[in-house]
Amino acid sequence: MLSSRLISGQFSRQLAMVALPLILAACATPQQSPNAPAPAPEPAITPSVPNISATSPTQDALIEAERKELDREDEQTRKARAEREKNLHLKLVQTMIEQDNAYAALAHLDAYDQKWGSDRQSKQLRADSLRKTSQLDQAELVYKSLLSGQGQQKSGPVWYGLGKVAIERGDLKTAATRLEKSIQVDPLNINAYSDLGLVYLLEGQKEPAYNTLMKANQLASGDSKIMANLALWGLVFDDFNMAMDIADRLQWSDNTRNQVMSQANSIKRRFDAKGNPQ
Repeated sequence: MLSSRLISGQFSRQLAMVALPLILAACATPQQSPNAPAPAPEPAITPSVPNISATSPTQDALIEAERKELDREDEQTRKARAEREKNLHLKLVQTMIEQDNAYAALAHLDAYDQKWGSDRQSKQLRADSLRKTSQLDQAELVYKSLLSGQGQQKSGPVWYGLGKVAIERGDLKTAATRLEKSIQVDPLNINAYSDLGLVYLLEGQKEPAYNTLMKANQLASGDSKIMANLALWGLVFDDFNMAMDIADRLQWSDNTRNQVMSQANSIKRRFDAKGNPQ
């Protein structure tokens, strides 16, 4: 009897120990009415994606500065290329003039002006080409247009060209004045010395002619054309030893010697006609 109670009591305690957690769990779980609506699902949280296209004001400024720098470099490159092309074209024209292709030079200058517009250098070359093609009036107009409003340091070639125009016209006094101005501006212009010395010679100015031709000769280190003018000076003013020495150094043929002698005699006759002392 006692043992059956003991067993019954122990079983009751074990049952209570098992039931207690179930009761506690039931109390913790909220009860939902069968007719109650289901709770709305919580909205899903989407992680934010960074805007990789957005830039800060500082970045914008850097990008704009870099773009402007590239544009400036491109513009400088274009200008440098254009300047090289212009210079090459003008050098080509200069070579044509030196090779007595002045008519072709004028055509190229027309093309140059059409593409780039005329400038001081192209005008100078145009005046030289016009002079070389005996268009003296037009050449003089272009030369004189280059004298207005320009610095003195740029007028040497212009005065030289004007002096050559005067020589072509036979106006030796005007030629001398213009060539003297050319030398004043550019004291190392060999061609101006050579032409001025010849003008002095034709005018019968013995000492000025000799001094000027000697400057040209020494500056040019014995240019054959200038030495020929010195030989002519020797024949005109009776310094035959100098004339013969130059003829020998240049190895003139008998025909060349006769031609220079003929020129000297022609100049002497001109002096006699004008009453110039020799």
